[in-house]
Amino acid sequence: MIPRVSLLDEASRQVIHERSLQVMERTGVRFASGEALRVLRDAGCAVDEETQVARIPRRLVEEGIAAAPKTILLAGRDPARDVLLDHTRTYATLDGIGAYTLDYTTHERRLSTAADLAEAVRVGDALDEVGVAWYIVNPTDEQPKLEILRGVETMLRSTGKHVQAEVLHPDEVPFVMEMLAVASDDGRWDRERPIFSVVYCPVAPLQHEQDSLEAAMLLARERVPMTVFSLALSGATAPVTLAGTIVQTNCDVLSAFVLFQLIEPGCPLIYVGDSAIMDMRSATYATAGPEAVLINLGLTEMGKHYGLPVLTTGFTSDAKELCMQSGLDGGLMAAMAHLNGADLVTGMGMLDSAQMLYLPKLILDAEVMRECRRLMQGVDLDEEHLLTDLIDEIGPGGHYLKAKVTKTMLRAGEHWQPSIFTRGAYEAWVSAPVSEYDRAVGILEDILAGHRPKALPSGAEEKISAILAAAAEELPER
Repeated sequence: MIPRVSLLDEASRQVIHERSLQVMERTGVRFASGEALRVLRDAGCAVDEETQVARIPRRLVEEGIAAAPKTILLAGRDPARDVLLDHTRTYATLDGIGAYTLDYTTHERRLSTAADLAEAVRVGDALDEVGVAWYIVNPTDEQPKLEILRGVETMLRSTGKHVQAEVLHPDEVPFVMEMLAVASDDGRWDRERPIFSVVYCPVAPLQHEQDSLEAAMLLARERVPMTVFSLALSGATAPVTLAGTIVQTNCDVLSAFVLFQLIEPGCPLIYVGDSAIMDMRSATYATAGPEAVLINLGLTEMGKHYGLPVLTTGFTSDAKELCMQSGLDGGLMAAMAHLNGADLVTGMGMLDSAQMLYLPKLILDAEVMRECRRLMQGVDLDEEHLLTDLIDEIGPGGHYLKAKVTKTMLRAGEHWQPSIFTRGAYEAWVSAPVSEYDRAVGILEDILAGHRPKALPSGAEEKISAILAAAAEELPER
């Protein structure tokens, strides 16, 4: 018996679907690319060349959903670290592209560097609870035109797990694909075992910007898996109501599905439910809280309604430090994502509305992930677990401490045991008090001192250096 949480019933999901179809066909979506507009026009969309708006008929939306794969492999360089999105379990990812790092050694907030990215990804590589290595912070100490490419290179060196990043310009794509080939054991990009996926973000409301769109179109032709994020803000770039935000975000995501499936039928796409509200008092992105939970429950269920793999937010917090708020925000969102059946949940290691990396939080989020995994094991109702004969045997006033099955079930994982969080008697704790934070830092420092990820193939680092040197010569300044 597996616990589940649901926000929308079948009738509600159908209402959202129908209203989304209505918006896409009646209002349309802006695609700031002549090539994209040509593809859409040839497929039957009404296209306004001046405004760059395509009105997408119902037929194309439904065909795009139908063409998208319902199961997606996110392969690792190490095959033992493969992640299969098949709707049977929830995997965690690192978060993406924070601008800042809170240095746990100095407790100072600063701009993120390539070293921060490498450390975070290496820690994620060591944690079994991290399934996918997302581009967690920007290496701001790199040349702007090489920032993405250097980031991809750093991640490939720092983990044997699946790597995910943004590619924001079409002229970056050939260099990225060349690096991925070099990093692969057989020296080529393998469409059947993609070791890399791309984060693609429509720009709410109802827009696709030229550079990132054209980069994504090139990557779609290579069958690079793609997560489609809208990141709409209720009250700012989406309607103030939660229902309106769900409808518009659904349009943002599905309009991308239409285009990419027209370009490359069967291109692996991941539906993303990750929108939230703008806090009107501060005019900032409120990534957590009850509204974000409700919006993303609804979006996750829409993605599942279409049978698609779904990524949603979790673990992250608007808090600026480790505190009760950060624990509640991240834990609640992570648990709800699991209970709602998301395939991927993001946000590990991040504070300040996903803008600030804090490595001790990454360790603590792994503990939360372990707790969520036990939650999703649910309750077994077979005879082996009901134990009514044993209840009869022990009877009123007895105890189960010496029962053979007690030890057997504990060893089998019937009860979750924390690695970091505190249980036990106060007297035992106070005699040797160690905080959750200190335990997390101890684990973190052990990983940083001793963990080594899977090495790149022989000669790959030199080849990647040559690719980056060519990119430095050929790419324009950003």
